[in-house]
Amino acid sequence: MSVRILTDSTSDILPQEARSMDITVVPLQVLFGDQAFRDNLDITHEEFYARLASSKKLPTTTQLTPDAFLSDFQAAKAAGDSLVCVLLASKLSGTLQSALIAKEMCGYDGIYIVDSGQATVGIRILVDLACLLRQEGRSADEIVRELDRAKSRVRLYAMVDTLEYLHRGGRLPAAVKVVGSLLHVKPLITLRDGQLAVLGKGIGTKSALNELLALPGDPLPMDPRLPLYYGYTANRTLCDKLMVLSNQKFHPKRTLCCSVGAVIGTHAGPGAVVLAYLERD
Repeated sequence: MSVRILTDSTSDILPQEARSMDITVVPLQVLFGDQAFRDNLDITHEEFYARLASSKKLPTTTQLTPDAFLSDFQAAKAAGDSLVCVLLASKLSGTLQSALIAKEMCGYDGIYIVDSGQATVGIRILVDLACLLRQEGRSADEIVRELDRAKSRVRLYAMVDTLEYLHRGGRLPAAVKVVGSLLHVKPLITLRDGQLAVLGKGIGTKSALNELLALPGDPLPMDPRLPLYYGYTANRTLCDKLMVLSNQKFHPKRTLCCSVGAVIGTHAGPGAVVLAYLERD
């Protein structure tokens, strides 16, 4: 019996990466009017941000239905394999609830559902850890117990160009929106246990990047098994600046830079950058 690993597309693991990692990625959808696109399959990141820039109305996103999981769950059951599912924070989407329903429909105890409490590279951190543990020969039960311990140690910090997209998408109250409505103010946010919070702000991009790098502390308390993760929406140029400053400050042995896709990009908006890591135990 082998261990399969599944995640959803808000992990921003691209199809070619998923193949090399031997994992399954189930795509959520983004809708521009009545046009639906499967995240990372029907629309590239570049195409999405081009549409976002020209669209008069903010696109919407859809959670996964139980049927979206069922074929993968049934395949694991038929093979007698275990399946570890690492999914978008339940406080941000009903996707995890749909997976739980699909597990009941499948009637198979070998399916394990993990609430990451995260999005984008925050999920990726846990998926990468699951893959490492699988390589070590750990059982699905052992992997899930380790992920449950690790998810409280995922640290994700981001600078967004504006809070407008998060507010319009219903992710922040109107009062918080004011922080990011002033000219040149770049809000700093975090995501932990599915909860978004504003940590501060920088006046101008350079100040905001420095403030962002001050949030984790120094030295960076990273788990050595995994790299330092970066993410960006729309344009990598700003993320490259963040990486240069971060590498000079923290000197990480390994780094990984990921483009943030359509579903999370709908809520973060263009011009966001992310710094994330797994804190050592």
